[in-house]
Amino acid sequence: MDRRITIAVVVVLALLGGYIWYTFLREGAPPVAPTTPEPTEILFLTVPQDKVQAVQVTDVKNSKITRVVRDGENWKMEQPAQGDAYLVRVQDLVFALTRISAERKLAPQSDLTPFGLNPPQYAVEISLNDASTINLLLGSENPEGNAYYALKNGDSALYLIDSSIGDTITKFVNEPPYTPTPSPTPEATATPQATPTP
Repeated sequence: MDRRITIAVVVVLALLGGYIWYTFLREGAPPVAPTTPEPTEILFLTVPQDKVQAVQVTDVKNSKITRVVRDGENWKMEQPAQGDAYLVRVQDLVFALTRISAERKLAPQSDLTPFGLNPPQYAVEISLNDASTINLLLGSENPEGNAYYALKNGDSALYLIDSSIGDTITKFVNEPPYTPTPSPTPEATATPQATPTP
């Protein structure tokens, strides 16, 4: 083989090796596969949790209401009955409502009937300690059954929110957060006395 060709091949291989090292193997080289950009969060609702003073959930079709009001560190139920509310259940609902991300945001719809929002299935009113209120309406589930259609006051767009949020809302009014009744403590049974042998 001609010596010049051999030198040319060695130079080309050296350049190719240098390119591969610099582009892919050196520390700090960009990843080989392009990274998929993180999806942008669609924020449906955000409320400061410590500002929530009262929450009312209405089952519109069945005219049922559950309403709770903050009482210091605890919560009182005003509807459907009055008394102490089960703290854990109320906190679960408030936590779920204070930050809701949407699966999708749809354009405003002229007819909301196909989405279960004319009339809505459920209505939620959140009262804050500055006397303002936030309202959201919950419609039917989407065909896949993994999200609910929802609207919020001041926004004409239609949103799809995760079914876990919708289920928490519907359960709150269909199974109100009554304080659990403590289980009765079993009474101690008397130990039979030994009969003395004659």
